[in-house]
Amino acid sequence: MKSFPLFKLALASALLILAVALSCTDHNEPDPQTGCTLVSGAPRLYPCEFEIQKVEFCNKLDVNDVFGTITPGNPDITLPLAKAWNSFHPTPGTVDATFKVKIHIKRVSLPSFDSFNEYIMPKVTGVFPVTPQTFDISHFPPLFPPVTVRLDMQLNQTAVVFADAFYHATEQSQGSGSLLYTHISGTVLYLIYNMTTAAILAGPPNSYPTILDVAEAHIAVNPTLVQ
Repeated sequence: MKSFPLFKLALASALLILAVALSCTDHNEPDPQTGCTLVSGAPRLYPCEFEIQKVEFCNKLDVNDVFGTITPGNPDITLPLAKAWNSFHPTPGTVDATFKVKIHIKRVSLPSFDSFNEYIMPKVTGVFPVTPQTFDISHFPPLFPPVTVRLDMQLNQTAVVFADAFYHATEQSQGSGSLLYTHISGTVLYLIYNMTTAAILAGPPNSYPTILDVAEAHIAVNPTLVQ
């Protein structure tokens, strides 16, 4: 799993709309073959269970019509508001938009602690441009945890979770009918928690410093909004 630069956390929230299935495992000792690194570059005490391979952005609610994709190595994406499944102007000069996304997840290791195949997948929201304090461990556990997601695929198998990405921006007219979107806030990160593993890594004596380090997988989003 790749680590991303740290961003400033505004809040961690949100219910992921999901569709998937997967299997139960008992406690397993860490396997160095499937280990992953911390943000610092040091090895993680327990192997990461998953990789988020990519997140696909869909045209409105058509999950078979993908117009853009982010990967661990490329979080940048241009989001046309015309392709949001919901958008409106809450106040003059601002816009809110919600996009449907497909999160592609691969199991790369067995759980270090039994989760009964139920995981938490918060989406983290923030203000762009984000800063290095974003994913401080003080934001774990999530203040409003979403419902659990069942991930029971076997090793090296993949699954898709359906979710939303929400953005708020200031809308400025540039003349000739063109619009500029600035002061963007919204979804900056998707991650997966095995809550038992995460709590052990977040607490003493491990005291991992970021939510990226205690998550089983994460992927960042860096959006640009256009008409």
